[in-house]
Amino acid sequence: MWPFELTHKRIYKRMGYELDQKEYYFRYLSEIQNWSQHILNTKRFIINSAKRCKEYKTAVVLGSGWCIDVPVMELSRQFEKVYFVDLFHPKKVVQKFSEFKNITFIEEDITKIVADTYNSISRYKNFTVDMLISSPNYTTADYSDILENFDFVVSVNTLAFLDNLILEFLVHKELIDDLASKNLRKFIQSYHLSMLPRNRSCVITPFRIHRYNIDGLEISDKALTYLEPEMISNSNDWIWNFSSPHLTSGSVEYAVKAWNL
Repeated sequence: MWPFELTHKRIYKRMGYELDQKEYYFRYLSEIQNWSQHILNTKRFIINSAKRCKEYKTAVVLGSGWCIDVPVMELSRQFEKVYFVDLFHPKKVVQKFSEFKNITFIEEDITKIVADTYNSISRYKNFTVDMLISSPNYTTADYSDILENFDFVVSVNTLAFLDNLILEFLVHKELIDDLASKNLRKFIQSYHLSMLPRNRSCVITPFRIHRYNIDGLEISDKALTYLEPEMISNSNDWIWNFSSPHLTSGSVEYAVKAWNL
């Protein structure tokens, strides 16, 4: 069902993904009460979206991570086979759900260019972001063909963050400017949305980030995605209280959209 499992764990670790994943979990533990409504909304939307399926043989969740916001038990009961896809799967998560015999964890880069970024910088002196956009990986392994085989596809709170690991690495290496960053982010997000099969996929993603100072005054409002209005119909919208104010820092909120493709 899923023919690609080209893991590059050493590269991902060097680029900081494992650390980012752990920090995300620690953030969840410290903000569990603030996150509860967002998690409930996400799970509820996925469960309701699954009701549209004509068949219930296979489902795949892209960006499953810690499975905090994934209705694992419900999907396992509803579908004959469920796949969870991410760069890394925390051992705790794999162990927790090991009793579910119809669940498979796949370690895969759904952007297809994380390892390319690391290798290209090492290999080419005149590295440019265009090298990533024109990567042969985009033609040699078409995920849209793979995903067409599934009855239900979920992109869960991942669209806005697909490029984080790549961009943070390129910024650290001083190899990307604002314009190139925007072009790369737009390309990665467009590719991700284009590979999701219509009439059996759902997308949940933060699309804006709001930052507030310790007095509760908004200090920034930034778009996280390059969504065109025609891409979205009848979306559900809510606020994800990502981090509460502390003594020296303000709070962060994500505006979230969820819709069916």
